[in-house]
Amino acid sequence: MNKSLLALTVAIGVALAGIASAADVIPVNFDGANEGYNDPTPAAPVAGNPGTTVGQQRQIVAQFAADLWGSVLVSNVPIYVGAQFNPLGANVLGQAGAANVFFDETGLPVPGTLYSGALADALHGSDLDPGFTDINSQFSSDFAFYYGLDGNTPAGQISFLDVVMHEFGHGLGFQNFENEGTGRFLADIPDIYSTFTLDNSTGKLWTQMTVNERRLSGINYGNVVFNGPSATFGAGLILDPRTAFRVTAPSSIAGEYNYGTASFGAPVTPANFNGNVVNGLPADGCAPLTNAGAVAGNIVIVDRGTCGFVVKAANAQAAGATGLIVANNTAGSPAPGLGGADPTLTIPTISVTQPDGALIKGATGVQVGLVVDPSKLQGADNAGHPRLFMPNPVQSGSSGSHYDTATAPNTLMEPAINDSLNAALNIDITANLLKDTGWHLNTGNAVIAGCDTSIKIINDAGIIIGANVQATSNLIAATSPDKATYQNRMSQYKDQMVAAGLITGKQGGKMMQCAAKIVKNSKI
Repeated sequence: MNKSLLALTVAIGVALAGIASAADVIPVNFDGANEGYNDPTPAAPVAGNPGTTVGQQRQIVAQFAADLWGSVLVSNVPIYVGAQFNPLGANVLGQAGAANVFFDETGLPVPGTLYSGALADALHGSDLDPGFTDINSQFSSDFAFYYGLDGNTPAGQISFLDVVMHEFGHGLGFQNFENEGTGRFLADIPDIYSTFTLDNSTGKLWTQMTVNERRLSGINYGNVVFNGPSATFGAGLILDPRTAFRVTAPSSIAGEYNYGTASFGAPVTPANFNGNVVNGLPADGCAPLTNAGAVAGNIVIVDRGTCGFVVKAANAQAAGATGLIVANNTAGSPAPGLGGADPTLTIPTISVTQPDGALIKGATGVQVGLVVDPSKLQGADNAGHPRLFMPNPVQSGSSGSHYDTATAPNTLMEPAINDSLNAALNIDITANLLKDTGWHLNTGNAVIAGCDTSIKIINDAGIIIGANVQATSNLIAATSPDKATYQNRMSQYKDQMVAAGLITGKQGGKMMQCAAKIVKNSKI
């Protein structure tokens, strides 16, 4: 174990004294000298992270994430997380999972069912695999992460804290132990996550299916959900009303269709995306449209391929289109997201799958629009169960063990990290799912030096202000040279939280009373 990370863990352990129910999540540094968590490259402190080297800043973020999760979850058994940086390939920010699994141990409520090691230890009450890590995590050495802890990630960067919180979530049990490509469970033993994985097309849970039925369900995009009661309750609290893309005419193809959104142009809304659809000429939209007279004032549909999405949008806009639909040129679901940037683009753009695009292009008199249905949830089925990500074809490492990309607002456990996340304060319906699998959540308040701050650790909607208070106090205690510095930094933090409306002035005063106790009783 790297000495500097161990030292940080020990210091934080002192600050955690008196929190009997909190889990102790301990990152274990497996990086070699001068790499990853030990990178000596100088770095200026940034937004709550006082580290002065890249490696130190990475360690601080990892420990901060460990403290957040440790505050939220209840376990009397330490959770050891193997942590390192490695090249992980194109577009892979991180990866993590349970290092071991257990079944039919004392304390595990569902017989003949696999549980991730950390959860199994918590339920069993002792370490079932002593001397080994419970979670393995790796993070990409190819990305320039943002190491601040404030959630204000600069444009073009990716929050390392969001990535770590996401990956630790997998290791804690936000994953199944099934191969979506084959439909087989690990060692042919079902897992606790899959006992809540429901296919609405068949009405069966994955634990009720044959191997081949699970294989087919693993690519049944949009129809597989997590039906645990806590996740369903949480989804009802945070997910937006459903915005559906509908074909309203002709009746032969009328209905709701899956759609993807674009990173350029106007955000698509019911107000700006409705009307008649015209096929673009040329069909790929990569040259000025030759049927501009027909396109003007209508939505135009073109095929993906040959040129960039922004080129297609620019040609559609120049022809007077009010919106653009890009039909995928390869089979599969979901409809792809459309990347690119062009500040001159003002029309909204969406994508549809190849078969849906063929239906729209092959019909006449097509009319479409976006419709908000306040009785249903975005990214959930009609019963309010959050959808799971089941693309076709299977995406190894992503399929099954994520919430669907259709959820809005974006969720921490979608397969991609979104710039709208702030996992330092909000883990949305992540903890709800973990609760369904067996984790006990900390229902109490943030505690500093055995003193109750009156600030709730986590609420039903996944807001973790109290967890942030504990993690921040731990960090400040571990990185302050003396009592006066700790007190001053905590006071500044309190002022920021009150100004942001995250805690009341009364709660801030109570927090500082507790902070005074840690100053008095600790050896800072």
